[in-house]
Amino acid sequence: MAKQKPPLTVIDGGNAPSPPGGGAAGLDDWRLGFTRNKSGGIIANHHNLALIFENDPALSGLFKLDEFSNRVALDRDPPWKGGNRDEFTELDGVELAAWLGVAAFNKGYEISAKSALVVEVVEAIARRHRFHPVRDYLEALEWDGQERIPSMFATWCGAADDPYLQRVALIFMLSAAARILLPGCKVDTMLVLEGLQGLGKTRVTQTLFGGDRWYMDAQRSPAEKDFYQDIVGKWGVEIGEMTSFSKAEANKVKQTLSATADTYRPSYGRYSRTFPRQCVFIGTTNETEWQRDHTGGRRFLPVRVDRVDVPGIAAIRDQLWAEAVARLKRGENWWDMPDRVKEEQDERYQEDAWAQPMLIWLSGLHADEAYTNLPFLQRSRPLPNGTSDGHVIEASVADIMVRALHIDPGRISRADQMRVAGILTHWGWQSFRSRRSGRPIRLWYPPDDWKPMPAPANGRGDDHAIP
Repeated sequence: MAKQKPPLTVIDGGNAPSPPGGGAAGLDDWRLGFTRNKSGGIIANHHNLALIFENDPALSGLFKLDEFSNRVALDRDPPWKGGNRDEFTELDGVELAAWLGVAAFNKGYEISAKSALVVEVVEAIARRHRFHPVRDYLEALEWDGQERIPSMFATWCGAADDPYLQRVALIFMLSAAARILLPGCKVDTMLVLEGLQGLGKTRVTQTLFGGDRWYMDAQRSPAEKDFYQDIVGKWGVEIGEMTSFSKAEANKVKQTLSATADTYRPSYGRYSRTFPRQCVFIGTTNETEWQRDHTGGRRFLPVRVDRVDVPGIAAIRDQLWAEAVARLKRGENWWDMPDRVKEEQDERYQEDAWAQPMLIWLSGLHADEAYTNLPFLQRSRPLPNGTSDGHVIEASVADIMVRALHIDPGRISRADQMRVAGILTHWGWQSFRSRRSGRPIRLWYPPDDWKPMPAPANGRGDDHAIP
């Protein structure tokens, strides 16, 4: 009876198979691991394609997964024509399928594989060989120990060198580095650079984030669904002209900042997936009053830029990021806010046109008849100098709209009520629900530290009243 040959060891993950008879493996013995049909042809299945992609000299090591951009990249020029080193696309899948179908006498495989199958196997092989270009860049840096980040705005942007700006610089740089080293970490603040048009605000951050490769000037609003596909593979994303946003878009910007992950369909995938966020956002504006959020815009960190030294930033960029990484590793955080942040944010607040007449009336500076016959209104005691009968300490939105803004009660809309409520909220007023005369009503009252408008020196202030 003839001696049977020992079975072949099937390749798993690119390990060479044991040759027949247990001898030493030759250079091409990985081909012995193919599964074949009855006529000896190589079957177009996942196993065989993976075997080829891991071992064929023309393809081995070619496919890598870029974890930053979530794309399959090519390590070198592919054996087919027209391949893009930065990304393996569906068209590359077609080209590779054609390459696999070359006749055997030309050292091909004569495999008739569908391009969808080819793309699937390429993705699987690429996931075995991952890399992250930004993380690799940061981890390769060595800090020289000289602190530069706290004074970066003063040194290269002509800003003041004060504790507020020093802390903002640390928050910005550490949060950007953390988003790479700790993908998906909580970063809900946004640096906003203010300055004259053409000053170079964009070039500051563009230089910091390595140019167009990792930086993007967003052309879409965060309110558009494609915005999140656009920011894939970007480290710093600029949102320009803060004053141009509508209220709905401004709210969407705040929601975008607070998110820690994004859901989209990667270029190599068939389905949408959720990925930890790896970018930070930078706002730019030519205006000094761009903040429309009546809650205070606590997520925005404004910085006034007077000049820009782009060559200076470019020369020291690596050391700035090296310092950021070193500070993170020694436990410094990016979420403790500067002491003066509320004042800085309020300075940028774009005050509503209704705010001034409301403030005058709430300060008790109108004539007496402006406060009579209002059953829910309460005022403080008269001021000692007799120039006011006391400021308002409890009122309804309707009281304010009728007496301070002179709006006909029949024309008060829901939007108008929300507008007044937004102004009160910005001032720190709070509302509560109460029952008066057997029916529910929402009343507003000021915070303990609220400061009414002082009466003018020439009288009790009736001249403030709106005619």
